[in-house]
Amino acid sequence: MSRYGIWHGRVVWFGIILNMFFVFPLVLAPGWLLGLLNIPLDQLIWARASGMLLFIISVFYIPATWDLKRYRASAWFSIFPSRTFGATFFTVAVFVFGYPVGFLSIAIVDGFIGITTFILLLLVTLEEKRRGTPVTLK
Repeated sequence: MSRYGIWHGRVVWFGIILNMFFVFPLVLAPGWLLGLLNIPLDQLIWARASGMLLFIISVFYIPATWDLKRYRASAWFSIFPSRTFGATFFTVAVFVFGYPVGFLSIAIVDGFIGITTFILLLLVTLEEKRRGTPVTLK
């Protein structure tokens, strides 16, 4: 695997770990995390459900870290729509619709990981094309 592929896997795992910093508090202590981020919510079950869904989404990022050639489509899906939509949704929610600034923490994580993995995946793809071994999305 190329050095870009190795770094792609590392960044994806870093993103999964960052996601877990949201998952565990959302599931186990949602009131604490929401208070920390100054996000009001009356029904904490929605925060817990969001945490569980974020965990499930994060699990789907893992296969591409094991075998980037085999799970190339998963690697792209982790960027588009997952990280891209997360970053866009929460950025728009804060700046356009006036939701609490605490939601930007999610947008920043998704944006940073999404942009970084996008660049690394592009570099992997370009390197494969240069070597004459492009990987197709199946």
